[in-house]
Amino acid sequence: MRLLEFLDQQDLSSAYYDPNADEAHVKTINDTRKPKLTLKHLNRLKRIRALRKIEDLKRAGLLSVMYAIPDEGGMGGGGGFGGPGF
Repeated sequence: MRLLEFLDQQDLSSAYYDPNADEAHVKTINDTRKPKLTLKHLNRLKRIRALRKIEDLKRAGLLSVMYAIPDEGGMGGGGGFGGPGF
């Protein structure tokens, strides 16, 4: 913005800022600026992050069991149709 936009255009000799004529910081209904974060918002985000971390740890534990290398004596598939038992 230019300085002259903040100043009163009719009286440039006085060159004082008029806060009543300021339209740069007025919010309207269609304004797309982000809302200010309050402590309530921050605490909610903190709880969400903690829950996601717990869910990720549970998922990692399940995946490690699901995709673990099977034991030698286990009931693994192995062999296939062309193997020695068929």
